[in-house]
Amino acid sequence: MRRWRAADRPGRRSSRRPHGPTLPQVLPRWRAARRSPVVAGALTLALAACAARGVPRSPLPYDPPREAARVRAVVESFVAAEARGDGAADTLLAPDADFVASGIVVTRPPRLAAVLGRGDGAVEDVRIQLAGEFAWVVLVYRWTLPGGDDIERGRATVVLERREGGWRIRHLHSSTVAPWR
Repeated sequence: MRRWRAADRPGRRSSRRPHGPTLPQVLPRWRAARRSPVVAGALTLALAACAARGVPRSPLPYDPPREAARVRAVVESFVAAEARGDGAADTLLAPDADFVASGIVVTRPPRLAAVLGRGDGAVEDVRIQLAGEFAWVVLVYRWTLPGGDDIERGRATVVLERREGGWRIRHLHSSTVAPWR
């Protein structure tokens, strides 16, 4: 058990000297070291190393603008082929692709909401985001009867996966929108 001495009690001065140099002894040496180019360089390198460790950034294995153009081409080709009833649309799908049209799981063509049969399909608006091996696209598309004035529009969210053969559609969710006149 530790015994208290008078010097250890608050309000009493100790006769013991502190271990190591005191602040008045260290301060002039610290100020001189702070102006030293070696210390300044070491401090700069330390701060740069800390800043570099901030947010981990992995290099992209591809060129984003070029890949976004490829993703857009796949989506546009799919909408056009699906509207025509062309079997080429299936070549743009991942083997395990799934479709939801207006809240219903769809397993056979037409797999886009607002596509009521064979006609012409076109993409009107596209927003693309890339994240590594995946891309997601939000788009507005138009379907028109051949030679007709009847136009239907739909919105879709498409998730694509980059595979050996290029970008393939893995998931598509589409909905019909009210007529825009």
